[in-house]
Amino acid sequence: MSDYTVGIVGTGPHPEDSDHDGYSMGHRHARSFRRANGCQVAACADIVADHAAAFGDEFGLDDERVFTDVQEMLDGATPDVVSICTPPSTHGELVETCARHESVQAVHCEKPMAETVGESRRLVEVCEHAGVQLTINLQNRCSDAAGEIKRVIEDGAIGDLERVEIGRQDLLQTGLHHVDLANYVLGDEPVAWVLGQIDYPDEHVWYTNMPSERQGLGMWAYESGVHALCSTGAGAEAVGPHTNRFIGTDGEVEFQLGDGYRIRTDGKWRTVEVGGDAAQDAAIVTLIEALETDEEPIISGRRALGSTEVVFGIWESARKRGRVSLPLDIEDNPLAALIESGELPPEE
Repeated sequence: MSDYTVGIVGTGPHPEDSDHDGYSMGHRHARSFRRANGCQVAACADIVADHAAAFGDEFGLDDERVFTDVQEMLDGATPDVVSICTPPSTHGELVETCARHESVQAVHCEKPMAETVGESRRLVEVCEHAGVQLTINLQNRCSDAAGEIKRVIEDGAIGDLERVEIGRQDLLQTGLHHVDLANYVLGDEPVAWVLGQIDYPDEHVWYTNMPSERQGLGMWAYESGVHALCSTGAGAEAVGPHTNRFIGTDGEVEFQLGDGYRIRTDGKWRTVEVGGDAAQDAAIVTLIEALETDEEPIISGRRALGSTEVVFGIWESARKRGRVSLPLDIEDNPLAALIESGELPPEE
């Protein structure tokens, strides 16, 4: 395996001091890169100088490898891989800046991809044009448990898969992981259409400026005919304690983020413990291995765009008051547009 130098963009505060505007994912990415063979965290950049300096102290970076400007980090440290852990509103500019730098072979970006559908697509297009590998940190599909679930379903343990059910807090921050897990189990099969409805009775904002519904219900169909149903907010408990349920003709699988799952066959439930590396560590190994083999990683930007469009598609269905086809033919963020127009204002 080749040796790769890594630059972290957006260190954030120490994880013990972080909140839901970012969770200090830069620290988490850096720890996983340090645990991966052949990777060296070589530089960092954050617009808050104190955050960058504290990160540098924790990861043993010399002062000349700690920056407040991304371009200066790229020119001064020439990293092979860049991890972008900033809010989604900054992803477009940062991904493009990194992808165009001659030293960068891969960009690993936090989710959500971007604030709008159009900008999410652009991340993929920019990296493809530059010949740079783009991965999005939808890390849960890299876990051993997710891989095992995919395998047993493909092997026919629950018969023919007919339906997927998902329950989570909201679509943007928490639910996206589980939509993506469903897509992964189905081999990233294209989604044909999406139907959804949402409620926004009071302000619910992630990452400073990205709204997400308080309660929602979305349905979509894969091209094979498998249907999925996602409940968020007050409806999420309908799925039960498990965040993903895969229902087949001869049984079902239930999964909650972790090291195992439950499976029902012959009318009986059993719990399977899988174990393995943490999903975040596995995601970093996945992107490095893809660089080595020149194969598309399972967390590629293209695959992440498929899951992202399901979320935006549910919001677009609510805006259109009807079913929408994928891929979407819009550029904006339907939920943000509904709120800004006054059609979906928070209650006073």
